[in-house]
Formats: sequence, C-alpha cells, structure tokens
Amino acid sequence: MSDQRPRPQFGEYATPEEQQKAIKVPLDDAESVPVESQVSPSSHISVQTPPQQKAAPGGNRFATVLLLGIGLVTILVSLSALADLPTAIDSAFSQLGVGDFTAVSLAATMGWTAIILEVALWGFALWLSLRALKRGKAAWWIPLVFGVVANLVVFVCVAIAMAGDPSFMEYVNRTS
Repeated sequence: MSDQRPRPQFGEYATPEEQQKAIKVPLDDAESVPVESQVSPSSHISVQTPPQQKAAPGGNRFATVLLLGIGLVTILVSLSALADLPTAIDSAFSQLGVGDFTAVSLAATMGWTAIILEVALWGFALWLSLRALKRGKAAWWIPLVFGVVANLVVFVCVAIAMAGDPSFMEYVNRTS
C-alpha cells in the first residue's frame, strides 16, 4: 500500500519532536512552545522569547517581610486597647486628671473602626507586596507607606473619640 498523500512542504505531518529538531528551538515542557528567540536557517519563522521575571533581591524580600511582620505585631498589640477604647481613654483621662470619660459609644465605634481599617490596610499592603515580590519589583516601601497610613488612621480615630468628650475639650482649653 502506498501513501497517496501529497508531499509535505511545511512539516505538517511531522511529530512535535521532528518539528523541534527541524527548527532547532528548544521547547518548554510545560507549555510545548519555544522559549528562546531564534531564527531557524531552514525556516522563515521567528520565535519571540517571553519576558523573564527578575527575582526580587534578598534584601528587598527580607525588608518587606520584616515590615509586614512589624505591622502585624502592631495590630496584635493595639487590638485589646482599640477593642475597649472607652476604658483605655478613661484610664488615660484619670492619669492626666481630665475627669471622667463620657463619650463611651463614640469611642467604642471609633475603636472598632480603627481596628477594621488597620487590618484592611495591612491586608492590602500584604497583597500588593506579594504581587510586587512575585514580579521582581521593589516591595519594601509598600508596608512602610501603609504602616504610616495605618498609624495616622488609628491616631485620627482615637483623636475623634477623645475630642467627642466635653471634659477633654474643657481640659484642652484650660491648659492652653
């Protein structure tokens, strides 16, 4: 029995291994596509190299993880005080001689708002940092910036809770 097919002109009947050998371009096992940019002398096809991801330098990765860790420890340490912010503010007022803290519901709301925002900012910083590290980009600045922002948010929430108390405002006016 003879083969009645027309003679192949462009390797259409070749196996992947025969095609690889003919174009002299190594194949990536996972994707079965060429991974180097070469022009085969027997072909007019040019294969482009996918962009390579650079590995993040070790110092960048270390600093990023360290700053994320510091942020997480900060959240854990401040959690109990922020969860019971009225008691924490009342204790501070007693030590300063301001008087009794009366804006309890506002302080409780601002304490939980601070916790939620602090955790959300840390989570977003973690996500952005991991993406940057995966792409080989500098990521150390992300938890640093988010840490500063989170501390400002907590400060503002506590300041709002304290300023909502009439005895604190009287104390501020008296001392200034």
